[in-house]
Amino acid sequence: MILTVDIGNTNVFFCIFLKNSIVFYKKLKKKEITLDSVLSILRNFLNKKLITQVIISSVVPSLNKLFIKFFSKFKISPIFISEILSDLEIKTNIRDKKSIGDDRIVNVFHAKNIFKRSVIIVDFGTATTLDVLNQKGIYDGGVITPGIEISLFSLNSYTAKLPLVKFKKTKNVVGSSTESAIQSGFFWGYVSMIEGLIKKIEVEKKCKFKVILTGGNSNYFNKLIKNVDIADEFFTSKGLNLIIRKLKKIK
Repeated sequence: MILTVDIGNTNVFFCIFLKNSIVFYKKLKKKEITLDSVLSILRNFLNKKLITQVIISSVVPSLNKLFIKFFSKFKISPIFISEILSDLEIKTNIRDKKSIGDDRIVNVFHAKNIFKRSVIIVDFGTATTLDVLNQKGIYDGGVITPGIEISLFSLNSYTAKLPLVKFKKTKNVVGSSTESAIQSGFFWGYVSMIEGLIKKIEVEKKCKFKVILTGGNSNYFNKLIKNVDIADEFFTSKGLNLIIRKLKKIK
């Protein structure tokens, strides 16, 4: 079995694959990550030696040593995306390749494997990102905006009276209370922002793009953002599984 670990700025997402099927997954808050907390969720798989390969996407370098130390106890050497960039052979117009987040690279690689070219990947994470695979199949760059949760927290932190509310889908655009107005503003605001950015990218690039939604909040938007081809919370994890299987030539 293959274990994929997606280390984000808010959450760490663990997925275990048997071939291309997910047999186990667990999400932990980044602040909850310790040697003991990781062991508690993986103990059964590791003790039975079911996990043969580990691949890690990380945008939090400070956690990498913890995972190296953890897996060394089980005589497993995890593969980090940052270590195999040259093997992925992703052509990009981004000048500083080392500045690209691992998760964005994995998403682009996965999208290219499916569609080859002309794809926009929208990832609803700590930041909401749009990554563009252009008409020639080259990673052209993207757009980075504040994520939903961090924006909600900032609104509450920097105002005297606005409450911290839970993000949710709302039926009406116009809210009848302060709480519902904030929820509507964030929900429909993000729908409009993503649709607007996709349209502007298509105008700028003079191309019609396939659209992929991923990240923890992607399911909220699947049937509201127009012309979505794939909506999959596990898209990055599946991309990691794809990468290690190709790298190790695992069928």
